[in-house]
Amino acid sequence: MNSSKVCIVTGASRGLGRGIALVLAREAGCRVYATARNEEGLNSLVKEAAEGNKGGTVIACKLDQSDDAAVHTFVEEVKEQESQVDLLVNSAYGGLLAIKSHFGKPFWERPIAVFDASLNIGLRSAYVMSALVAPVMVKNKAGLIVQISSFGGVNYLFDVGYGVGKAGLDRLTTDMAVEFKPYGVHAVTLYPGGAVTEIAAFPDGETPVFTGRAVAALLNTATKEDLELMNGKVVQTVELAVEYGFTDITGEMPKGPFSNIDAAKQCRETMSKPLTQYDRDAELADSMMTNNPDMAAMFPGA
Repeated sequence: MNSSKVCIVTGASRGLGRGIALVLAREAGCRVYATARNEEGLNSLVKEAAEGNKGGTVIACKLDQSDDAAVHTFVEEVKEQESQVDLLVNSAYGGLLAIKSHFGKPFWERPIAVFDASLNIGLRSAYVMSALVAPVMVKNKAGLIVQISSFGGVNYLFDVGYGVGKAGLDRLTTDMAVEFKPYGVHAVTLYPGGAVTEIAAFPDGETPVFTGRAVAALLNTATKEDLELMNGKVVQTVELAVEYGFTDITGEMPKGPFSNIDAAKQCRETMSKPLTQYDRDAELADSMMTNNPDMAAMFPGA
């Protein structure tokens, strides 16, 4: 077995998960166990990753994250092959498919299944995978878990379930980091900006490669001291790009209104204030800014 870093990336057949897995293999030379239900998408990822020259590989692992027994079996199989897991990226998310057809409706007019979709393959699946992978990292006193979340964890975005799920992911990271402290394992939440993927089309948004490069920077460029400062916290892709000097696939920083440096600064400013639920003087968001029928156009593939 070579000395490549071992990574697990969930939701890797498309979108941000795919970009993360691809960058880790092609640009960072990692051995990536990529999970998803879409076997065809995973096989395509394997072929594209093989075009890199860093010695990295993607191992396709068809997996239904809603099946706890299957997830347990997957982790046990990885442990049989590897002595360590250096990185776990929880990127799988099932909410957008459920949300898209209900934009413009309040929560009481949506099926309960829409709420479940945001929490089950997202928050709950991240907890289950983390709980099963954590013992390997704790044993080795090394490892990094990254949750892919969004600004919906801070302010109203799209619908009730989306925000609850993202806020839960953010807190999941923080509380896991608290319990990881004695063992040298780190947990970080990553907020990508508005993206352009197979299922999302934000204007001039960042690509999945940019998110992948942010994860690679956390894994290979950030120092131990950096990770200690970020442990349990939320960081943004653009912030990491400025700090560690990477760009998007275009060779430039993202320029879109939801993904540029100014947008990241505004998000950080909002994050630095008490959240709405803790600030009695805060004004409630206008739900129609992001929960309206026109928003569905930004998710053509969902």
